[in-house]
Amino acid sequence: MSYDVFDIKKYQGESLKEFLNSFGVQVVRLKPTDEAMTVHAFTKGMLPRPFSESLLRYYPKTFCEIRRRAITHIAAEDQVTEKCGFVGPVRPRAAGRPQPMRVDEATTGKKGSGKQQPYEKPQTRARTRRDLPPKHNFRVELKELIIIPNIATRLKMPPKTDKKMGPNKNAWCEFHQAYGHPMRNCLALGYQLDELVKSEFLKDYLQEP
Repeated sequence: MSYDVFDIKKYQGESLKEFLNSFGVQVVRLKPTDEAMTVHAFTKGMLPRPFSESLLRYYPKTFCEIRRRAITHIAAEDQVTEKCGFVGPVRPRAAGRPQPMRVDEATTGKKGSGKQQPYEKPQTRARTRRDLPPKHNFRVELKELIIIPNIATRLKMPPKTDKKMGPNKNAWCEFHQAYGHPMRNCLALGYQLDELVKSEFLKDYLQEP
């Protein structure tokens, strides 16, 4: 195999789609027989970005696998770009209609106190074990899983709050960005991840049973 394929580098400002196409053209021209060397050349030419980090974390075996994962990543990036460029309509303000109070205003009567609100146990029926989301074993830690671009776009992130989200004041939840419970016990995240597992979207990230 010619070593010309190692000369292909991803430039600053070049999209993953452009780099994938240029590298693919070179592969077709050279017709390499060593799949491992092709994979190594592609990963070596990448810049340190989330996609290149995912390749190092779960090293691909073939260039076809790289292409498949790259297409999924590119589609996720396009969705993020569309969301960032979308400007929603402005809610009309009705005359004489009272404006909704913020959470801290409604509970304390003060605006923008800046103090962390105490945890209030919800007055709902106790959840049974059947109500709780199942625990899934992933190949990466939860805090790394939720920032993978194609997964992050499918998660509904909760609004930030000053209130404690549970009884454990020292436990930090990266998903809620608040104290009160560890992320491994986060029900809001657990339900969403369970839905993605059921749809087989996270099958590549699950550990073998």
